[in-house]
Amino acid sequence: MIDVTLRNKTLLAAAITAALLALAGCSDNDDNASSAITPERPALPSGTGEEFTVATPSDTYPLPAKQYAENNADGSLRFRINDNPIAYLLRGHNDIWQGTSDVWQNNANGDGPDNYLSNPIRNAEVWRANIQYVIDATQRRSDDEAILAFLDDMRSKNYSVIDGLGPLTGSYVSASGAYTDIPVPSTSQVLADANYKASHNDGIAYAGDTNSELGDVVRLVDAFRQRSPASTNASKYIFSTPRPWRMNDNGDVEFLRTEANYPCGPDSVTYDVYNSSVSVVPGLICARRAHSASNEAKGLYTPTTENRRKDGGYPSGHTNAGYLASMAYAYAIPQRYAEMLTRGSLLGESRIMAGMHSPADVIGGRIHSMIVASYALNQPDIANEADEAYQQAQQYFGGLAKTAGMDLYDYAHRNVENERSLAEGGNVTTEVFDNNWFNDRAANRANYRERMTYNLPQDVSQAGQPVVVPLGAESLLRSRLPYLSDAQRRAVLYTTAVDSGYPLLDKTNGWGRLDLVTAADGYAAFEGDVLVTMDAEKGGFNARDGWYNDIDGEGRLTKAGTGELILAGNNTYTGGTLVQGGTLSAASQTAFGRGGVYVQDGTVRVAPTDAERVQIDGNFTLEAGTLAIDLGNGANTVGVDQLAYIEGSTLSLDFGDQIPAAGTRYTIVDASNLFGQFSQVVSDSVDVELAYSAGTVVATVL
Repeated sequence: MIDVTLRNKTLLAAAITAALLALAGCSDNDDNASSAITPERPALPSGTGEEFTVATPSDTYPLPAKQYAENNADGSLRFRINDNPIAYLLRGHNDIWQGTSDVWQNNANGDGPDNYLSNPIRNAEVWRANIQYVIDATQRRSDDEAILAFLDDMRSKNYSVIDGLGPLTGSYVSASGAYTDIPVPSTSQVLADANYKASHNDGIAYAGDTNSELGDVVRLVDAFRQRSPASTNASKYIFSTPRPWRMNDNGDVEFLRTEANYPCGPDSVTYDVYNSSVSVVPGLICARRAHSASNEAKGLYTPTTENRRKDGGYPSGHTNAGYLASMAYAYAIPQRYAEMLTRGSLLGESRIMAGMHSPADVIGGRIHSMIVASYALNQPDIANEADEAYQQAQQYFGGLAKTAGMDLYDYAHRNVENERSLAEGGNVTTEVFDNNWFNDRAANRANYRERMTYNLPQDVSQAGQPVVVPLGAESLLRSRLPYLSDAQRRAVLYTTAVDSGYPLLDKTNGWGRLDLVTAADGYAAFEGDVLVTMDAEKGGFNARDGWYNDIDGEGRLTKAGTGELILAGNNTYTGGTLVQGGTLSAASQTAFGRGGVYVQDGTVRVAPTDAERVQIDGNFTLEAGTLAIDLGNGANTVGVDQLAYIEGSTLSLDFGDQIPAAGTRYTIVDASNLFGQFSQVVSDSVDVELAYSAGTVVATVL
């Protein structure tokens, strides 16, 4: 610890006097011309004076889904759109394509409709864009995209998405007992053999053993997928939409004929034939729904008529299953939260790449899964299981990280060397493996948000509608933002939602617009004042977290408790920043927005990654606490537009691995006006001397 030293006390006195005169101003009265007034300590940033609360929607039956989602598992209620809240929330599909009557949608069954409405296309522009996306994707896909589409079709979804864990994938498989037993195909069988008959599997066993070291995590996957009203079958029959390989370039169903005795492995089957530009992955041709002798015997269709009444596309069941498994893993291992959700979205994209589903189907699958997962987490027994899964996963992976000398977040994002490929030695790699697929935060956010809408044409006349946050949706962020209250998590979902006006989304009571990947990066606006109280002893994100969104709004941020919160966005919020405990770190030039910063206790840490200067648009008040400057990557300066007021505070300088040469100067504070001094300086083994002027604090290495 180095005491503050002053080489020129006269210079210091003059500098302080000049600063005070500048603050106080001068009078024409000669008696007052030389008198300086000590500036008052700046007031606390004011913000809006109240917390922003997101109201719950005024729901009527069959909403809210939190209460009535179980109807999706009821033998009769599930087939009635006005009784099944999940199907009801997916009814926006009727605005772009409706092939079944209102009467059918209120009294459907598991045999599927025996007739369809004429002229079902309600929005030709959107429906054409929907099918065109599939045509373009399936005609331009890479070999890896085709192979992944095959794997995401054939493997259990509980297993297939495990690779969203990145460098934790192999460790999870080893500790949980997760496995796949699909036969290993050659790459040519997947990419070129339209007669290859693959085997598929699904079930909780493929996620692992409930008696394993990670058995509680396996049990949570089971809760989301099997012990919740998770099936998409009812909605598939209610809407009975065609799969893309049954549609022509305009999205019309142009049935040509059936093809009997089509060879699929050792079997011969009957398939429907349509006019379509969609190219199904060759190795999945035989995975399409073939004619069934039992259904023909029931009179549902004949050997020469189409069987699509039993093969609805909306919502995508594989997508729903993939997201549900992903959200279970994300809850237990929130260090990979955004990556797991992005993996779920990639499985949905794989369904399109396969030629099996359209963007509308996949969007519906995502919405369906969010409703189910939220319902599950709002059941007390499953909520307890979720917390147990979280604790078990944190202990297991935290132990691995400790052994490696890393914290768990860094361990979960370490680079994987010698990464395996989806195809090796002429065969498809059917096992999941450690990977770097989701190591780009910005790409994850962009990909996930694009897959929320697939850029289907937006009705701009409906843009800008208020965001609705459904009752219970906040539970989806509970383990990712554990230091926030439920009300605050609702506010995060509100400020990070996608715009309105996109197909399917606006009739979902808010579910379709919730962007969980962006929400994982914290607030995007302070609509009111935000108090963040962290408890580092709880570990994980309670000890250290980062908000990477660009934050606007008029609210004030208050950081309290212990732990470290990192602000890394291009922020413009105007309510100011108050630090009362723990550490608030600035990782961008505009981290503190456009208001003042006031430190009552705790630490403000300056370590920008994109600039050498962190700007404070207002006063910077150090009533107590510490200003910590990271100098290891350059000369980081705190720029202050108005007054820098320093009273009884510590300056901590971190030079990292550098050993700066004697005489090296660092401008620590650069303000319009400066009052006061640091009471002490902590600079490890580097001796420094501080010099104060009217607006700057400069550290010189001795």
